[in-house]
Amino acid sequence: MPDVGTRFVEAVAAQDTTALTECFVADVLFRALTPPGLRERTSAAEAALLVMQWFGDSTGLRLLDSQGYEVGDRLHVSYRLTGIENGEAYVVEQHLFCVVEEGRIARANLLCSGFRPPTA
Repeated sequence: MPDVGTRFVEAVAAQDTTALTECFVADVLFRALTPPGLRERTSAAEAALLVMQWFGDSTGLRLLDSQGYEVGDRLHVSYRLTGIENGEAYVVEQHLFCVVEEGRIARANLLCSGFRPPTA
């Protein structure tokens, strides 16, 4: 996975807002489609905060799988996490399609599965 993709996934899994902010250009255009609906942010700090809020109440957050590869001029990053929120275990998968400029994400479109109950 290209470097910024690896850094992004590691920052999310570690719940590290500072490291996640550093993955974005200052004026990133970040769009996320999550079960509550479309969210859009236009700065690195706002984008990182949005992602961190999704996992802010989670404990035991653990990376299960991740991958990244180029699709033409875009970077595709996917990752699956497990955690516990409000006493309930969950699994979540997110896919991110990015425009990368000088090693940072300049534009990103994210699709989220939502927190799902783990399968047996």
